[in-house]
Amino acid sequence: MKKIIAILLAAATLISFSACSDNKPDDDDIYSTTSSGTQNEGVLNLAYSETDTLNPFTCTTSANVQILRLVYGGLFKLDKNYNPVADIAVSGEVSGKKVTVKIGSHRFSDGTPVSVTDVKASFDKAKESPTYAARLSNFESAGAYEGNIVIFNLVNNDPYALSCLDFPIIKGGADTDLATGCGRYIPRSSGESIYLTANPSKSGFNPAIKTVRLVPVREESSIISNLEVGNTAFNYNDLSDGVYSRINAKTVEMGINSFVYLAFNSTSNIFSNKLIRQAVNLAVDRQKISATAFQGHAREAYTPFNPDWYPLASKDLVISRDKARATELIADSLTDIAAREIVLLVNAENPFKLETAEFIGEYLREIGFKVNLRKLGADSLKTALREGTYDLYIGEVRLTPNMNLSSLLLGGNASFGISNVSESSSRYAQLLAGNCEIMDFINTFNEDVPLVPLCYRNAAVSYSNSMQGDFACCDGDVFADIETWRFK
Repeated sequence: MKKIIAILLAAATLISFSACSDNKPDDDDIYSTTSSGTQNEGVLNLAYSETDTLNPFTCTTSANVQILRLVYGGLFKLDKNYNPVADIAVSGEVSGKKVTVKIGSHRFSDGTPVSVTDVKASFDKAKESPTYAARLSNFESAGAYEGNIVIFNLVNNDPYALSCLDFPIIKGGADTDLATGCGRYIPRSSGESIYLTANPSKSGFNPAIKTVRLVPVREESSIISNLEVGNTAFNYNDLSDGVYSRINAKTVEMGINSFVYLAFNSTSNIFSNKLIRQAVNLAVDRQKISATAFQGHAREAYTPFNPDWYPLASKDLVISRDKARATELIADSLTDIAAREIVLLVNAENPFKLETAEFIGEYLREIGFKVNLRKLGADSLKTALREGTYDLYIGEVRLTPNMNLSSLLLGGNASFGISNVSESSSRYAQLLAGNCEIMDFINTFNEDVPLVPLCYRNAAVSYSNSMQGDFACCDGDVFADIETWRFK
């Protein structure tokens, strides 16, 4: 594919539409545009990066990753509660370190059946890919068996492993751009132009939008302005830069799996006392942090797990702010918390986190701490964390769909300062092994408090006033309900 220069924010996906109809236009009409740049009726335009690939195993930009979810299906797809829903699979079972998946009688867009060897080949490619490698890191191998059964072998036990099997299934596991899949749309090309057409053999999928045209984003600055003037109609922004600007469009919140927390340096002579950590946990006002510091673009977190996660449904997990009890715990600890100034690190380049740190500093001073808030650039923050020159820091990690906490509690790449030999880490290992219930772990975590959960961030999905639909976008698929999208 010929590459052209296209500047595309990884944190924002620009999707532009024109008016649509239920009839697919002729191929000649798909590529024609008016002098104003708007597309003919019946075609929905999605921006993609031509400097990146359209290969789901190698692409890295947010736009391309999301668009390719229209082209490919997985064994399972994730709903808004990160619950694995059968797609190509018809059933799945986790038993110890073995995951057994039965696939259905699905066909690729060229009419050939999806086989267990296609699943295995796709798994092998996905395990090395930038998008899917993290969630498949606990999967050691996949074995294709006769019939319609695939056996996956895990490195460590994980009762929620099925949620990680949403990687794309591609015919033969082909490592090429727009290889044959069995998703909602089928890729077509004509010269330099690429478009997608609704897959007529996709069961239960009958969208109003039959044709999608892929077009490049020319300038970064045009992303929001095009939406506001009506040239485009949809924009996804994960707000990872900590900035939200109001635009002339409708906006809905979309929960994502980005966990923001206050971490303790386990070597700190003050915070090595768990009563002090419990006091900090009770002193924090999560509602104010979510509503004010994150401008409402976050959900309060009272455990390290995403509050939307299906195993937490119907559980009362709220921890109310209690400054009086926090003060009592400090007294019981027999620790002179005012003996020295504590250092709280924060990324000064992220306004959401910076204001969060200001609030944390205020809460800590109210219960007797002396706080030195150190505002550092992203690179300097990483250096300070490696050197251990702090007592507290505001951290963030994007968890995999199975809510695996190993990166935080078991010595993973996000565990700066957090002990991996704590009561919480031991209990979490028991949870993974199936030797305790999830509430057993949460109760231990709340007693031990290796870190203070603050919130899970949201993304902002904006669309023009001319559009209508449910817009039930979710973290696993921005286009989850694309069949409901249409123009008024």
